[in-house]
Amino acid sequence: MARFDRGKTLSVYQPTGTGNVHIDAVLTEISLGWPNNSLVGEQLFPAVGVRKQSDKYYVFGREAWLPEVGDYRAPGTEANEIPGLKLSLDSYYAQEHALQIPVTDEERENVDSPLSPDRDGTELLTSKILLSREVAMQTLATTIANFASGLSIDISAVSASQWNTYATSDPIGMVRTGTRAVHAKVFMEPNTAVIPYQVMSQLEDHPDIIERIKYSERAILTPEIIGAVLGIPNIIVPGVAVGTGGMGTAGNAVVGSYLWGKDVLLAWVPPRPGIKIPAFGYEFVWSYGGTPMITDRWREDKRASDLIRVRRRYDLKIVGYEINPASGDFQKCVTGYLIKGAIA
Repeated sequence: MARFDRGKTLSVYQPTGTGNVHIDAVLTEISLGWPNNSLVGEQLFPAVGVRKQSDKYYVFGREAWLPEVGDYRAPGTEANEIPGLKLSLDSYYAQEHALQIPVTDEERENVDSPLSPDRDGTELLTSKILLSREVAMQTLATTIANFASGLSIDISAVSASQWNTYATSDPIGMVRTGTRAVHAKVFMEPNTAVIPYQVMSQLEDHPDIIERIKYSERAILTPEIIGAVLGIPNIIVPGVAVGTGGMGTAGNAVVGSYLWGKDVLLAWVPPRPGIKIPAFGYEFVWSYGGTPMITDRWREDKRASDLIRVRRRYDLKIVGYEINPASGDFQKCVTGYLIKGAIA
């Protein structure tokens, strides 16, 4: 079916399943492909697909530290059997996070491509859902109370130690101190550092960093080079903004600021995430047929609009924590090190 408009032939948009909610494969792909380069996201909290909306999960167990003296096997005999990892007392609940937006018939009539408003709406919904997830991640990762004793330092009021005080600060030494502190707890060095944009832009000009690389072949600083200097292979530089203002606030009245601020996090993030693999944190995602983000679409004739909805069901957890109930750090993170107020 077609209509003629100013000499051009345009296809008339026909929503599938009028009046019924259906999963739109094309819009789901758009949602999954939305760029999130300025977010920390799965780089710090890898997504782990789960089959149930709520269940128990494994935390960093210590069973692997125990040597087995009975691992000898005589020919023709069975190997000694050992118990597996134990379930923690903690659990997740994959709450659904969803937003929807209308695409009016008038809006669709005023664009060259009928898909444009659907794409724009899907990307807006996706960005807002992932931004809310990022806010939750930032809160978990930058709250000192979440970390075991000796695994955080607050230098926000110590100007001589802040990394933009070039004459007296020692960022390399501070990171190495944090690395050793994590290693003493879990016998693995943190392999990921979250260095927000504001901090990274100051760190790139720090004389200690420049001194370390000035004789290298590449004199231009990159996150990879700074990671090599700090001994951290994976460097994340989030630069996403978060705005303040109530619902309905006009765009020109929204005040933005850097979400990740001036705090630096060192963390152990496994190269192969899994429900039985130790990590700083996980995002437990209850998927829809194996897809973490789903985009639905349906028609509402009384509103002369199509409705688009994006959904993600997840729970964020710090899973690498102290499991000894007798410890004063019980359920406090041992797989990360937090530096508060790294710059002024």
